[in-house]
Amino acid sequence: MYKIQDLGTAVMDYSHISRQSLFKIGLVAAVWTALGLLNSWQHHYWYSFTSHPWSWWQCIRSDMPYAYLWGIATPAILWWSRRFRLERPHLLRHLGAHVALLLVLLPLIKLVDDLIVGGPDSAFYHFMWGKLLRSMEMTFDTGTLLFAVVVGVEHALAYHDRYQNGIAKSATLQTQLVQAQLQALKMQLHPHFLFNTLHSITALVHEDPDLAERTIARLSELLRLFLANSAIHEVPLGEELRILDLYLEIEKARFEDRLRVVYDIPAAVRDAMVPSLVLQPLVENSIRHGVGRRSEPGWISIAAERYADTLVLRVIDNGAGFKDDGKKDVTRSGMGLGITRGRLDSLYGAQQSLVVRNLPAGGVEARIAMPFRVQNASRESEDHAELQNTDRR
Repeated sequence: MYKIQDLGTAVMDYSHISRQSLFKIGLVAAVWTALGLLNSWQHHYWYSFTSHPWSWWQCIRSDMPYAYLWGIATPAILWWSRRFRLERPHLLRHLGAHVALLLVLLPLIKLVDDLIVGGPDSAFYHFMWGKLLRSMEMTFDTGTLLFAVVVGVEHALAYHDRYQNGIAKSATLQTQLVQAQLQALKMQLHPHFLFNTLHSITALVHEDPDLAERTIARLSELLRLFLANSAIHEVPLGEELRILDLYLEIEKARFEDRLRVVYDIPAAVRDAMVPSLVLQPLVENSIRHGVGRRSEPGWISIAAERYADTLVLRVIDNGAGFKDDGKKDVTRSGMGLGITRGRLDSLYGAQQSLVVRNLPAGGVEARIAMPFRVQNASRESEDHAELQNTDRR
């Protein structure tokens, strides 16, 4: 059952659409009324110099029906113009469609106008075929011009909308891309993370030189992969896990035996394309707000599943969870999760979701759903050369 709020929203949307439609109808009527009055004024002025001047009423009665018939035909012309856009690669075919409509519409409008107006000038006043043809011929040039103007205005408005939408979309995507890249680097090169890593390495230099050397190597390799991956939108899940492995190995050096990571990634989904660096913010969130706040050992589970055409990624920890502060969507409480949501929305639109929730038994689950797609085997993988050639130590 619909809630009252949903019903109110639907009524408001319908009212908005109705107002918009009424505005368009009113605008079309106003334009053709103005054109009809202009023609009436011209005829009144012209006939005033003849031996049989026309009154204002005669001029209006003669010209307004023709203008309003064009107004009635305008929606059909606009629809036809949208249906047969005069642009490549079907320019000639669509131009032929417009000519066909023109040859049908002009005689029809003139015939109906003659029936409405009547009088000696009407083709149906002492009907003769020659008179009918002359009547249609006399308005063919004007009708062609009016038809071309309507089509031209529709095309101009359509191209203007495309241009504005393109600018807005380009600006939005560019902003989101820059924010995502900067935020990813900010999270990955977070001073707190670097400080803790370097502090751990300093302590390990004397206690465990071999582990300190491996940690330094992992940090160097991780930074190189971050930079190589910063301009790539999507990577196979297997490559995303390689980066995550490096990050987790560094974190394990900090937490020693207090951090355990469990993977449940079937081989069938490792080729699925995912946003680059999509898992690292979720795992970092689990470590900082979950395992990192526990004195006893903690664990993080990273899983991937495929449901038909949907890929689901899960990051689960056994931390204390989020505090119940009344927020319905905790993904908006942190910048990292907010940027992740924005990246998912930019790449997949309504086909994605990001949900972060407290689990009944304790801990937090971050769940991402997105379309399941694999990398095109025929496409060159030059963008991923740096990732593919990385030598794990």
